[in-house]
Amino acid sequence: MAERLLKCPICEQYGHKVNMIHEVDKRYYHKEYCHGKWKANKEATRIENQQWDDLYQYIIKLHDIVVLPKGNITRLKDLRAGFDTKSGKRERKWRTGPDYELMLDAYKLSEDSVRWNIANKLDGSNSVKAINYCISIMIDKLNEAYAKRKKKEQSIEQFERTKATTDDKEIRHINFNNKNTKTDEMDISSFL
Repeated sequence: MAERLLKCPICEQYGHKVNMIHEVDKRYYHKEYCHGKWKANKEATRIENQQWDDLYQYIIKLHDIVVLPKGNITRLKDLRAGFDTKSGKRERKWRTGPDYELMLDAYKLSEDSVRWNIANKLDGSNSVKAINYCISIMIDKLNEAYAKRKKKEQSIEQFERTKATTDDKEIRHINFNNKNTKTDEMDISSFL
């Protein structure tokens, strides 16, 4: 009887069971490429979910509510997904917009403005419309939060480069000194 081929959900190609890895989701993945890609996607999803949870908890505390309304969740998820316009129609993408961590940073930048608007303009309202107004304030700060993130990444990169060159100079200096002080006390060639 012939062996049944299994379909890999990543590449959608069929393969023999011995060439595949069985995972906890009860699917089989090719050992070479697909299993690594599946693990990377799973880790990215875990990080994305953690960032979403952090943003969600921050918004709940900021607006002093128990549950974020579905309309606001949809708006934030759509912002994360991103959109493209093709032939005059708006098409939803997948993970092309700002990530949730950037949205959280933008919220923190605009926190004073949001708190002032909640207290003075919105009279403490927690409706979908009031929260959407505060999300709009956050969206205005996205570019500033992105610029801060890039600046921080550049400073970390610069620090790593300077650290690597400093370590390299120290190693060269140590090696140079070791070559000169390597003479043995019992070596008679120095007496000749």
